[in-house]
Amino acid sequence: MSEFVTTVVGPDDWPAVSEFFEPKGLVENCWCTYFRMTSKERSGCGTAARRDRLRDLVTSGERVGVLGSVDGVPVGWLGAGPRASFPRLRGSRAAKPIEGDDPERIWSIVCLYLAREHRHRGLVKVLVDRAVQWARDEKAEFIEAFPEDDRDPGAAFDRHSFHGRVSTFESCGFTVVEPRLQRRALVRKDLR
Repeated sequence: MSEFVTTVVGPDDWPAVSEFFEPKGLVENCWCTYFRMTSKERSGCGTAARRDRLRDLVTSGERVGVLGSVDGVPVGWLGAGPRASFPRLRGSRAAKPIEGDDPERIWSIVCLYLAREHRHRGLVKVLVDRAVQWARDEKAEFIEAFPEDDRDPGAAFDRHSFHGRVSTFESCGFTVVEPRLQRRALVRKDLR
């Protein structure tokens, strides 16, 4: 396999980001906006408006995630940033903050996707590790995620979820803070 290259998305990366999310792309029409908008905003926002919103963020220089590529072709995505930049997390039971949390000092990983043909090779870990380094470079105190809890082999979990798996995050040095909902968990990594 060719080298898997990860990049924290910058303004010049819009063509690759667009290729990843566009119709017939790997994550068709998602545009990584679910957590970046309130429920009300997103319900009135069609595919083209979601695309435009992500394009405006990327081209204005807001760093919205990590893109993974093989031979110049985008095959992986991790949406991340300061917790405060994700309005949808404010009302989420899975992402409920812990008393005393300062959302300005915590970064969140809100979505994670790797093309099927590149899975089971440790590449999701590469995406997560790159996001951890990015959050550390930005002086975050913690980075968190809300993955599917796959620690109990008998428990059912959503195989189509874009939240990742607890076991993956544990392999990246995250610790389970507490179970959330029926099959999710809050995981964090201390960056101090």
